[in-house]
Amino acid sequence: MSKIAVKLNDNGIYEYISYPYSLNQDTSKGWILIESDPAFNISDMSNWTIRESDNKLVHISSNQTPDEENQNAITELTKQGLNQTLTVGQLQSAVTEVTKQNLDLARDNIQLKQDKTDMQSAITELTKQVITLSTPASTTETTTK
Repeated sequence: MSKIAVKLNDNGIYEYISYPYSLNQDTSKGWILIESDPAFNISDMSNWTIRESDNKLVHISSNQTPDEENQNAITELTKQGLNQTLTVGQLQSAVTEVTKQNLDLARDNIQLKQDKTDMQSAITELTKQVITLSTPASTTETTTK
């Protein structure tokens, strides 16, 4: 990267000189010599400032270099992706649990149907036995009369 010279005010960069002329600017007149950033554009230089801690060109809105902004965006997207993966995993677990419960209910329902069929068969059999037992008694009564 090349060195550029800029002047700052409260609103950001208001004056700019490119390399090689930047090397000849007098710092006592407010010029600051810094490394240029490929994303820096003089058409929006008022959106930029110099971060005092490391003397880097940064966006005023974020106080970050474009690379730092990109890295933070990637980190945030990765976190969101992990959260979505976690959510998908949680949904899969919930679906699995509900499926197990439905299978248990289906087995219970099948057992209840079988129990109902068994009870109906038992009632039918008992009814037949009652009819059989009561039929000879009726026949005997009618023959004795």
